[in-house]
Amino acid sequence: MTEDTKELHDAINEWGTFVIAEPTDGEILDEYIKRCGIKHFSARECLTMRRAGIVVDPPPRNQWANIIPTLRVAEMLRNIMGHGLVVGNGYRPPEMNKKVGGSRRSRHLFFQALDLDLPSKHQSSGNRKRYYEAAVSLWMTLGDEYKIGIGLYSPHGGSRVHIDTGYRKRRWERKYVDPIVKALR
Repeated sequence: MTEDTKELHDAINEWGTFVIAEPTDGEILDEYIKRCGIKHFSARECLTMRRAGIVVDPPPRNQWANIIPTLRVAEMLRNIMGHGLVVGNGYRPPEMNKKVGGSRRSRHLFFQALDLDLPSKHQSSGNRKRYYEAAVSLWMTLGDEYKIGIGLYSPHGGSRVHIDTGYRKRRWERKYVDPIVKALR
């Protein structure tokens, strides 16, 4: 087992199987996220559209549970990297999705998606490569179970990774994802 594979297995084993609880009466989104075992991501992060510089209202309560598997995958990715990640976008209301040119079927609309970036102090090319490999490795390992969608954006100039869960296993921006899949096999 390589060191990278060991890191991945350790990150996965930390979570094991889990049950997603429903929000309780009077519970706010941040309390709910914490109660579901998410340690490093907040409701505010999931509701902030960083490029637009705005914080949106939370989605309907019946969608809150949708983000928990995605946040768990993000926690695993964070653990593998050994440092924080920056949420660029989480929930996206329909009017904002249209304004930013998002897909009509975007998982952001259903509170199932996160766009994650490396913090600026961790933007070296070696760290970006490791980050993309870790994200793709999680997709390869857990994609069927979590129904993970993954997209890598601007791998030659940025570090954005899109992760969603609960819809179906898929990938896009294949010109970036597929070479990593091939290298990891």
